[in-house]
Amino acid sequence: MSIVGPVEARPTDGLAVDFVVEADRAELGEIVQRVRDGRLRTNIGDIASLDDAIGALNPTTRRRGKTIIRVLP
Repeated sequence: MSIVGPVEARPTDGLAVDFVVEADRAELGEIVQRVRDGRLRTNIGDIASLDDAIGALNPTTRRRGKTIIRVLP
């Protein structure tokens, strides 16, 4: 899941669309189950701890896949 805010710079010759997604526990559970069942593939490129988040989100080389930041309680 990605959470982002409105874009700061609007394109001069295009259209920017802002939208909000409200998380629903049942729907998120369905996504998890689909991943476990193999019905939904994930594209994870890197998993990093919260302490290593800055480096993980600002890599020096191009990486394929999404970066996951693991936050432990």
